Amino acid sequence: MKTQSLKRVPIRANSKIIGEVCGETFYKNVLGSKHFLRVPRAIAFDVSSLNDAENADARFVQVTDAETSRVYRASIATIRAKGFRVARGFGEQIALALEFWNRDAEPLVTQLNFLERVT
Repeated sequence: MKTQSLKRVPIRANSKIIGEVCGETFYKNVLGSKHFLRVPRAIAFDVSSLNDAENADARFVQVTDAETSRVYRASIATIRAKGFRVARGFGEQIALALEFWNRDAEPLVTQLNFLERVT
């Protein structure tokens, strides 16, 4: 039986590939010291990159900090519901505070159950 590989869709911001969608997940690698917001502690995205990821059938985001190897996971729905707009000179962005991210091996189901209880 032949297994079917998942389609990989590159995601761009300002014409630069910043990650890819594979299956239902938008994968992005960053340098935490450079790309995470310091005040408040959060991870930000170009709104257009999230829109493009959703158009490629992504429902989740996974960000890997290349400096620490820490992995952060959240649903795009959580980013949109709990995130905040950022205007710091890098285009339209939305950020999600670190407290709302699942970290490393934490199951994403916990986050989805939390979101269902809150909303």
